[in-house]
Amino acid sequence: MTFVDAVKSGFQNALKFSGRSRRPDYWWFFLFVFAGAFVVGLVELLIFGQGRVLLTRIFQIVVFLPFLAVAWRRLQDTGKPGWWVLVPSAIVIVSALIAGSMSRQLMGRMVHMGETPMMTGAQPGLIVILLLAQILAGIVIIWWMSRPSQKGANAYGPEPRVRGK
Repeated sequence: MTFVDAVKSGFQNALKFSGRSRRPDYWWFFLFVFAGAFVVGLVELLIFGQGRVLLTRIFQIVVFLPFLAVAWRRLQDTGKPGWWVLVPSAIVIVSALIAGSMSRQLMGRMVHMGETPMMTGAQPGLIVILLLAQILAGIVIIWWMSRPSQKGANAYGPEPRVRGK
């Protein structure tokens, strides 16, 4: 599969979460998303200057579902459930909610009680644990994405057509 074929396939199958996608499908689309975000961000910076992220956000919205779908199918191609691709994102969301809650608590102490903001108790440990969980989950997902396709049919469908067949 070529780069252009992978990008076309990614957008054509943007809502397809069943079936399987081979490594080239995923990694070429990954390259498109990564390079596209870089180029759009650079163009936006050159045209509008710092602080404007409208074009970058639009690009992210446009590629979100296709990228999620191809990643989902890629995990299924290795025999893993596709929803595992959501685990790193879930950890980031939980971390952000906890960090936001902790920030509000610290600011509340500072404003209402005149205390110096300081993390106490298990808060620093929780932040370290969540950070390590994010890193570990990311490494595991990258490892799974780089694994070869499961030979033959699996629970998610037949093996995708390979070159020469």
